[in-house]
Amino acid sequence: GLVLLLVGFGFITGFSIGIPFLLVGVTLAALSPFRARPRIFWPVLVVVIGFLVGYVLVAPFSCSISEAVDPTTGASTVSPELCRSLLGVEYTGSPQTPGLTIGVLVALVGGTVAWITAGRQAPPDPR
Repeated sequence: GLVLLLVGFGFITGFSIGIPFLLVGVTLAALSPFRARPRIFWPVLVVVIGFLVGYVLVAPFSCSISEAVDPTTGASTVSPELCRSLLGVEYTGSPQTPGLTIGVLVALVGGTVAWITAGRQAPPDPR
């Protein structure tokens, strides 16, 4: 039920907020054979969600360029593009790089913690 809801919502709203929901739904569907194996299921799910959360919080939420016109000469000066994230971080340059970097770091840390935690809590695999 939840997987179909996430995939459906993600597909319908794909051009706005849907992509993260679609990715989580597809990940849950792909992980369904591993539900009984927490050392596989949870780290992979946490990696996907961690990447999405890290990216969304740091990636550009809004960007702006300002233009100033010198009243005496009429010459205009355009400032570099300034982007702000949801956390309020301001940066210029490649607007996707900070979001991708933080997303990957959060995914790696979260996945590692989930793997260690799932290994401690899971009974030994009978295989």
